[in-house]
Amino acid sequence: MVHNNNDQIPEGNHKRKGSARLSRESIVGLALNIADTEGIDAVSFRRLAHDFGVTPMAIYRHVRNKDDLLDAMTEHMLASFDTSAIKEVDWREQVRGLLYALRQVLLDHPSGGNLLSRRSLPSTNRLKIFDTSLGILRNAGFEPQEAFFTFEHLLTQVVSLVVTGNGYVQGSEEERQVWGAKLLKFYGGLPQQQYPWLVEAAPNIAARVDTDLHFKFGTDLLLAGLETMAASKRSKKL
Repeated sequence: MVHNNNDQIPEGNHKRKGSARLSRESIVGLALNIADTEGIDAVSFRRLAHDFGVTPMAIYRHVRNKDDLLDAMTEHMLASFDTSAIKEVDWREQVRGLLYALRQVLLDHPSGGNLLSRRSLPSTNRLKIFDTSLGILRNAGFEPQEAFFTFEHLLTQVVSLVVTGNGYVQGSEEERQVWGAKLLKFYGGLPQQQYPWLVEAAPNIAARVDTDLHFKFGTDLLLAGLETMAASKRSKKL
């Protein structure tokens, strides 16, 4: 990679071997990777400049400021959002598909929860997902305010399900299974007269190490509530 003189850093600093050509896209991609692997607080213009082997001013030529960078990272992350669920006929399956699509994005990008919770105006990819979701809910019979509140709560709940599910069962599949066995032994071994319901629930508590099952149940619960609301609205219109 060839830098102009203004983009070079002093010879004493470490340069990133084989760094990509400096561009807005490459900067955003690296920033998102750092956020996903080290946490969003690890992302800084100085860090990016160090990894690219350039001065911080070289980064500013492509990204205006930290907010611009975080917005671009969010857009880059949501570019992989799968909207194929909108082809489903049933609105419930459309919603389910979008929830699973968001889950996949958050699994691929652990920094996603923090990026989506920022107070910022959305750009193209986020706007499209927002508008599509509202359209599905409006076509299901929800009023504009209900559709917006529903979307907002669904977004929050999916983030929560992914974050709490992963946090509860960190580690490899083998490590999760070992933890599940410990949970089963602990809760199943409690004094039954003193904790009858926990002893009964022991297999289910242990099964929570299954993140897919955990998310599916949470999604089913959310959709059951939506269906009840939608059915109530339809009955009132009759």
